[in-house]
Amino acid sequence: MQRLLRQLAQGLGVLWGSLTLVFLIFAQVPDPARAIAGQNERTEAIEAFRQLHGLNLSLGERYVRFLGELSPLGPTQEGGWGLRAPSLGKSYFGGRPVVDALVEALPATMLLACAAMLLALVLGIALGLMLAWQGDGPWARAVIGVSTLGMSAPSFFVAILVAWGLGVVWHDWTGLPASGGWRVLDPFEGPQFAWKHLILPAFTLGIRPLSVVIQLTRNAAADVLEESYIRTARAKGLSGWRLMRKHVLRNAMNPVLTAASGWFASMLAGAVFVEYVFGWNGMGLLMFRALESGDLPVVMGGVLVVSTTFVAVNLLVDVLYGWLDPRVRSR
Repeated sequence: MQRLLRQLAQGLGVLWGSLTLVFLIFAQVPDPARAIAGQNERTEAIEAFRQLHGLNLSLGERYVRFLGELSPLGPTQEGGWGLRAPSLGKSYFGGRPVVDALVEALPATMLLACAAMLLALVLGIALGLMLAWQGDGPWARAVIGVSTLGMSAPSFFVAILVAWGLGVVWHDWTGLPASGGWRVLDPFEGPQFAWKHLILPAFTLGIRPLSVVIQLTRNAAADVLEESYIRTARAKGLSGWRLMRKHVLRNAMNPVLTAASGWFASMLAGAVFVEYVFGWNGMGLLMFRALESGDLPVVMGGVLVVSTTFVAVNLLVDVLYGWLDPRVRSR
């Protein structure tokens, strides 16, 4: 319990540090109000824009105001003081609440990241265990070579290649579109989930973590197979599948979980190119457009979501460590 509390405190420190760093970076913009409004905008309109978004305050006052809006304790709508929903501010363009923009974009990115990570874990663990059991050979070297190539391939290049090859050239064979969001509007049945639009971006986003999971699982399982208790289990006649499932799989999962947790959190912010190429309107594309236009509140909201997800996933991995390895619980 103490370890989890310590990890939670460290996670809150990560949240505070990441948000502060992004805030200070955007604070170096000479005049965001004039840059957003345009050089030919009237002075009265620019001053009104500054006052509306608090840009007329000093850096310290803006920072304190920013942290105060994120605090769950503060003035309520009823005029009292107590618990409230944290506010992420409003977008510089249109005055739309940032929470609404994130709520609209986050499900698409979460769906894409979960599908890609599920593909990477299921296929990667299965292939890694198979390679560890069979040992070195032509098949193992071929799979490791392809996985190494998958780790080094840039996401934007793979996205363009997959979209062009499977979505355009071989579209008649695959039946998969090259672009499209996760929902389509049917004229008779209303919004519908377009699962075909998910396959290509999830495959593209999952290539790199799949390559990592294959190699980590293979190396960890190969080390476990060299342990004395594995040789004892083999001598007792334990079959290959039962041996891998009961003794090897559970003891080889710690490095895989560590890699999966980092990849999953990074997918929420690193899927920009994949979402852009495939027209997947998620949070990565939202943050890219916000960075391009200098929309600080939206960027800060996206950073907060990614950082919170990273901390939550790491806490979950710590709990899973204790379940997979009793030695972690004893410490």
